[in-house]
Amino acid sequence: MNHMVAGAARMLGIAALVALFSACASHPPSPAPPPSYASYFDKLPCVDRIGRCFDATIAGQPVVVIADKQRHERISAEARQSNSQVRDVYWELTEPVDGKRVFKVAVGPNALGQPHVGAPAGETGLMIYPLDRQKLASKQELVTSRNVNINGRAAVAQQNTLTQDSLPPGRYVISIRYEGERNWERKSVYLRVK
Repeated sequence: MNHMVAGAARMLGIAALVALFSACASHPPSPAPPPSYASYFDKLPCVDRIGRCFDATIAGQPVVVIADKQRHERISAEARQSNSQVRDVYWELTEPVDGKRVFKVAVGPNALGQPHVGAPAGETGLMIYPLDRQKLASKQELVTSRNVNINGRAAVAQQNTLTQDSLPPGRYVISIRYEGERNWERKSVYLRVK
C-alpha cells in the first residue's frame, strides 16, 4: 500500500513539473528594454541597477540611452581608464550642458520601474566622476546610511561633499541614485560640460 502512495506522489510531482515547464515555454521572456545589449531578467527588471527603471533630466535635457553597444563599450572603457570608480555607462546627454545648471536633476519612475521601485521616496543622490582631471572643491564629511545597520545602528561612512555649485568644463560621468518607495535604482550618465 505504501508503494502505491509513493508512486502516486511521484506521478503528481512529475505532472507538476510538466505543467511548470509548459507554462514557462508558453510565456517566453519579454524582450529587453533599452539598452537591449545589457543583461536583463524580465521577472526582476531593475535588479541590474543600470538605470532602466527611472527617467531623468539634467539641466532640462533628457538622459537618453547609449544605443550603440560599441559606443557604450568605448565610453565605459575611457571613463574607467580616467576614473577607476566608474561603473558601466549606459546613458548620456546628447548636448553639452552648462556647468552652472548641471546639478538641476529631475527623476521619476517610468512604466517599467513603477511597480518595482515606486514613486520617489528620498533624496536623489549624485556621484560626480571627472574624466579630464578636473579639480573639484570638496570637504570630507561623516554621514549615516539609512539603508545599512550594524548592531541595530546606522552605519557611518566618510564621503567627499562638493563645496562648489558648478562644474568646470570637461567630460564627466554622473551617477544618479533614485530612492523609490519600494527599492532604489542607479543610472550612470556620460556628459560634457561647456
